[in-house]
Amino acid sequence: MEKIAVYNIYLGQVETIKTPKKEFKSAYKKKAITQDEYLSYTGFINDVQSDMKHHGGVNRALCVYPYATYEYFKKEHDLDLKDCSFGENITILTYDDSDICLGDQFSFENALVEVTQPRQPCSHISNVTGIKNLTALTVKNLKTGFYLRVLKEGTIKKDSSLQLIKRVHEGITIEFINKCFFDAKNNQENIKKVLACAELSVNYREELERKLKS
Repeated sequence: MEKIAVYNIYLGQVETIKTPKKEFKSAYKKKAITQDEYLSYTGFINDVQSDMKHHGGVNRALCVYPYATYEYFKKEHDLDLKDCSFGENITILTYDDSDICLGDQFSFENALVEVTQPRQPCSHISNVTGIKNLTALTVKNLKTGFYLRVLKEGTIKKDSSLQLIKRVHEGITIEFINKCFFDAKNNQENIKKVLACAELSVNYREELERKLKS
């Protein structure tokens, strides 16, 4: 795998978001960086997570979404999505969820990051974008994006790229894990393969374990 070019890096702060049906606080709406940013073990220091139960922490320090998926939704569902429509920290170019494997380690400027789990789509995707079925479409089409943990802190530049330096679970892609998670009945043995990977984040592991038949 060549270097993965980064389309943009985004940071956000908590704000009150108002929709026709509800009002809530979230850091979902993020802005592209214009200067170097320090990446700590819990994410960029100028980025905030408002719901730490479902986002953030050391195992979900960075949310990544492929630009190819924006193009997919445009082609297949005629959705012209704005940049950072999924509230991600990083939008990558060229590669998508079928190319990224659990446990992949990337050098990111002078930092080091590792893939820990798929992103779990929530209602905010539809609520913030105003597209009623967008959350459902991310699930149906297995286009979730993924999370990274930070193994080594460092300063990230606007034009930094991700360079794969280690792959330990060939075939255990983000797309593969999503198929297991959203169609557990037909993927019991495959779920066991995913659970055997030590790099899988703790919270996602617990949820996946519950999908195994007792």
